[in-house]
Amino acid sequence: MDVTAAAPLLGPLPDGAGVPREVADGWRAAGLWRAEGFVHDVLRTAAEHPDRPAFVGHRAHRPEGRRTVTVSYAELALHMDRFAAALRSLGVAEGDPVALQLPNWWETAALVLACWRIGAVVVPVLPGVRAPDLERILAATQARVCVVPDHWEQYGHAEVLAEVAHRLPWLRRRVVVGDAAATGAVDFGSYFLRTAHERGPDARELPLALASPDRPALLLTVMGMGEDHGALLHTGNTLYAGLAAQRGDDVTGPPAVFASPLPLTSLAALLYTVCWPLAAGGTGVFQDVWDPRVLLGLMEYARVDRMYATPAHWAELLTAQRQESRDLSALRLALTGGRVGTPGALLGELRAGLGVRVRSVWGAPEAGLGAVSHGSGEQPLPGLEVVVEDGRLRVRGPSVALAAWRHGGSVEAAWDRWDGWLDTGDAAAAGRPGEVTVVRRADERTGGLFVVPVDELEEGLRAHPRVLEAAVVEYTDATYGEMPCAVVVPALQEEPPGLVELRDHLARRGLTEAFLPTRLELVGSLPRDQDGRLRKEALRTWLARLRPGTPRPRPDTTA
Repeated sequence: MDVTAAAPLLGPLPDGAGVPREVADGWRAAGLWRAEGFVHDVLRTAAEHPDRPAFVGHRAHRPEGRRTVTVSYAELALHMDRFAAALRSLGVAEGDPVALQLPNWWETAALVLACWRIGAVVVPVLPGVRAPDLERILAATQARVCVVPDHWEQYGHAEVLAEVAHRLPWLRRRVVVGDAAATGAVDFGSYFLRTAHERGPDARELPLALASPDRPALLLTVMGMGEDHGALLHTGNTLYAGLAAQRGDDVTGPPAVFASPLPLTSLAALLYTVCWPLAAGGTGVFQDVWDPRVLLGLMEYARVDRMYATPAHWAELLTAQRQESRDLSALRLALTGGRVGTPGALLGELRAGLGVRVRSVWGAPEAGLGAVSHGSGEQPLPGLEVVVEDGRLRVRGPSVALAAWRHGGSVEAAWDRWDGWLDTGDAAAAGRPGEVTVVRRADERTGGLFVVPVDELEEGLRAHPRVLEAAVVEYTDATYGEMPCAVVVPALQEEPPGLVELRDHLARRGLTEAFLPTRLELVGSLPRDQDGRLRKEALRTWLARLRPGTPRPRPDTTA
């Protein structure tokens, strides 16, 4: 596909797309929106408590003794303004998209804040995203600047960005952390870190008005659906709303220490380890390479009292804690979940093993942090409205994205024609009044932490020489939650492909590792209706009935 020919996702919002004044005023009166944003939080805390840690991080590839890095609020405020002026000097203007594909480093968080300081829009890209998807994201969002590491986890990000850049006429600058000279990019170390741009002409006018929480701040891309990508536009206030709504968990209490193992360029990690701690004047804790033992040590060192992780991460953390117990006495709140719920057995293990409050949360790109469970179902946070129509979940409220660019380029502005409602694409069931439980995603989407591009996976599987037909559907793992399963009809029944072989094949096609199937089921045929359409619901039901060690009956192939 010639991705430069695709219509850009970013475009002018229709007239009337903004939140009506009376609605916004109501959210402000309720404390769910505010007049100042996260940039103001940094400057305020830096003035009042300059030495307080803003971020504590672990750098796995540094020498022993230099791996734990602490950045104070005074240092963060300085680098926020320095990076903001540096971006301005590179031609980044108000409203321009800036793509960040970086690991969990304090510099990543500082760059996010620098963009918001000058009114630019952050386009976060997961570190594991490979060349095809990176090019599509940059083309669709028309990012003006992209910042990447030279190499990360055996992948040459700088070389890949240089190779695709000539097909991206809107990309003005490539910035590389590490060896920038090899690809002719701007050197982040010399140009951003060590040049005092905050004293130069590009810093003379950094009006705080550009950091207003009502301005567009974050453009989240939703990967999948073949070669198309969708996107959702959030403001500083839509990001803040889900955090402010959790007053029962002391979001506005004394300075707290928050941690999460998720990538900083995911919505969940931005909320939990950047936005929430800054709004509370607290500290964000993260590591750049996932290691449960290292994270437990960080939690002990930094006295983490609030932690968000996926079920998969929590399961490994519990195992590591049993093997080598660390002092987690500061921990007061454990949050788990994502777009689907956490297995009940794991919730029980967390309560027993940690002895703290455990909350199962639900979130979606459309709604940010949307719901927190206090019982069997998810209770929407104050201000968020949910409705289930024809089995699909729609949301409206202060944390809901301002607009969605759907696959194919059409824009759906929540307050233009839809009275504030956005469709999440998730299948849901209504429970008691005010409660909703997400059952699964729409047919085209699956995955616990990331939205898996199902049809790309299926296309890749069908391209394998030993695969005749293939389908990808979600299944629920008792420990890790929702995961993708490949259901394959072998070209030759006596020579079926294996899971490792298929994963390697998909990886060679450029698919991100986090998207690859974790389970393989071999069948003689796929279930279809009388018109030949694939019956994925029949596959889901069949997968749910299978148990380890039992015979594999074929799925029902009749309509």
